[in-house]
Formats: sequence, structure tokens, C-alpha cells
Amino acid sequence: MDARLRAVLASVTVVMVLAFPVAADEAHADLCLELTDGAVSEAEWTATTEQVVVAVESRSALFPEPTDMADPLRRFDVWSGREGVVAGTGASCLEPGFDWTARFGRDFLEAGADQMLAEAPTTPGIESSVTIEWYPDESRLRTTLVFAGPFDIPNGTCWVDDALSVDTTGGTVVASGEQGVKTSPFAEGACRRFFEHLPDGGAGEQAVTLLPPAVELGDGGMLRFVAGDVMVRGDAIIVSGSLERD
Repeated sequence: MDARLRAVLASVTVVMVLAFPVAADEAHADLCLELTDGAVSEAEWTATTEQVVVAVESRSALFPEPTDMADPLRRFDVWSGREGVVAGTGASCLEPGFDWTARFGRDFLEAGADQMLAEAPTTPGIESSVTIEWYPDESRLRTTLVFAGPFDIPNGTCWVDDALSVDTTGGTVVASGEQGVKTSPFAEGACRRFFEHLPDGGAGEQAVTLLPPAVELGDGGMLRFVAGDVMVRGDAIIVSGSLERD
């Protein structure tokens, strides 16, 4: 492979790193965590919101300028902070029959691809895009990179499938993270770098790993968010479960 082609392929994939940031819909925050009334004490709620903020701030690609609002002991809404987004009180996200629910909005996850491309355009002549396909019936999301050069050389498609399910042993949500590649000759390296630049997985895994599975309390104890259900809906990923204390 000549040097020019290697440079082209490298530039295509670098642009796609963690391409799942930010947007808010009118009814819900980008990230909503809601608990049943009286589920936690004031100290436990404070510790929970503080540690969610730490997790949010560590994902600068998802939340470049986060804005958050907390209702006392009940709901915590986080907005990405995109220009033009006005943070207000979002709609309830709590699913019936559970101690807590975390909701990750579709618009929030899908807006990242366009934003990343706008901030870091690819090499002239190379067209590329990242899309997120939603499969509610299969509880699955597919994160796909498509790229093509002049006269369709080089070209290719790479994807990560996140089928989401609950690991009942640990009470956590897991993502399958299955990878797929379909490229022209000598273009496989672009997909390899695409996968390497997604250390937190595809869009589904990116979302469900935002909520810390356990919160350390001031008295040395732990408050655990035990997942009992995960759903991919048309407008969001929904994770719900119970609370346990150590």
C-alpha cells in the first residue's frame, strides 16, 4: 500500500473517534436518572449525583459542556450543553415497578456523528459518515462507519453491533460488541483503526456504561444500582433496576 493511501485511510478513522455526543429533545434530558420516592436518603442522593457528574465529565465527547439539574432525592437530569439547548425540567423517565431508571435519549446519541465530522473534517475527497441504526425488537444498536474516496477508491463499511442484555449474575447491562467489516482491497486498516478508537464500545455500550454500577457513600458503605431490565425503544435506551446497600 502506498504512503498516500495509508494516510487517507488513517485520516478517515481518526475523525470517527467516540462519535456519539450530544443533543437534547424537548421532553427529556439527554441523560435522566430517576428513583422512586424515598428510595434513598439525602446523603445517598448527594453521593449518587456527585458520582454521576464525575462519570459525565469523564466523557467529554458525549458531554462537552454538561448542565445538570437535580430534584431533591428523586430525579437527576443532565444535558449535553450544546449551544442553543435550554436546560429545563425534563419529563419523568421512571419505569413502573423499579427502584430506578436511567434513560439515554436517541437524539443525544445520534447527534455525535455529525458533530465529530464537523469538528474534524476528513481528507479532501474522502466522504465518510457514522450512523446509528436502532433495532428495538432485538434490543440492539448498530454503529456504522461508511467511507469512500475518489471514484469510490478506497471504500468500506465497518460496524459495531451492541445487543444489550442484563447479566443477572452481576446485575449489570452488557453489550455484545460484535464487529463487522466490508471494504475494498487494502482498506481493512481503516476499519481496524475505527474499532481501536472506540475503547468504550459502540453507541449502546457507550450509553449503558455512563451510570456507575455502585456509589461509594460517606460512611464507607456502597449503594448499588442493580440492573433488572434494559430496553431499546424508538426514542431511547432505558435501563431499570433495584437498589442494594452494602
